[in-house]
Amino acid sequence: MTSKRTSAGLLAGLLTVTLWASLPVLRDLITLPPMLTAAVAMGAAALMALLMGWRGASSGVAAWRDGKFWLMGVGGLTGALYFYFSALSQGDPAKITLVTYLWPLGFMLVADILAGRGVQMRTLLGAAVAFSGLVPLVLSNGQGEPTSTLGYAQGIASGISWIMFSLYLRGRAALSWGEYKYLFAGTAAASWGLHRLFETVPEHATAMDWGIAALIGIGPYGLAFITWGYALLRSSSTLLGVLTYFVPVMSSVLLILMGRAAFSLPLVIAFVGVLGSAVITQLKRRPPGAVSS
Repeated sequence: MTSKRTSAGLLAGLLTVTLWASLPVLRDLITLPPMLTAAVAMGAAALMALLMGWRGASSGVAAWRDGKFWLMGVGGLTGALYFYFSALSQGDPAKITLVTYLWPLGFMLVADILAGRGVQMRTLLGAAVAFSGLVPLVLSNGQGEPTSTLGYAQGIASGISWIMFSLYLRGRAALSWGEYKYLFAGTAAASWGLHRLFETVPEHATAMDWGIAALIGIGPYGLAFITWGYALLRSSSTLLGVLTYFVPVMSSVLLILMGRAAFSLPLVIAFVGVLGSAVITQLKRRPPGAVSS
């Protein structure tokens, strides 16, 4: 039974990674500002959760009384959306996505500490390899679309928000549809408030802009969050962290194939660094006295 639960969690993680990989491509097709996009997407996600769970009793009301719901759930998700969408407007989406998805390293470090395993040397070594691979990419603004320092900073801030949101999901029992409904609705409201404060609606927005923003909420930022929460409760956090490394690889390949990002040697080096980091973090220390066969 445990093996089946782990396999189901792994499959949910693979689905999540696939959905997240499509996000930069979808975001690049629309002209809506970041927080308006987030508000529309999370509104659509809340509607999806409402329709999917309308038959069952909703326990989501209790979530409103939990401070972590607002700080780590709504706050983490809103921050992840805001900083990532903002970063995508600051330069090459392939570079931004790759930098943002350093967050699994932080997630694995924190998860190890919370599980009582302490700081694992292989995780630190994996982080060093990943960062080393990213240095040529960050310094390669002469190739492809120029990417500002602010864009990289916002990508890192989005990653930190992702860590906070993932820790919130991992620290709870499985969320009901009702709880996801409230989580998505809270994020939509927060995003709408930020939009009203700092953004304006573009005059040339089209029906396709609104439609793709809603599609983001149903897929990459709706169903994917639900499958991610499911995977976090049923599979290894380290293994899931490794799976997320494939998001920037898959999304960058899609962007390059669509002509939205430039292929370059620094991008290849970054891929190797990030994937090498994934391999290193999965290496298991040989028990004392063990002999090789």
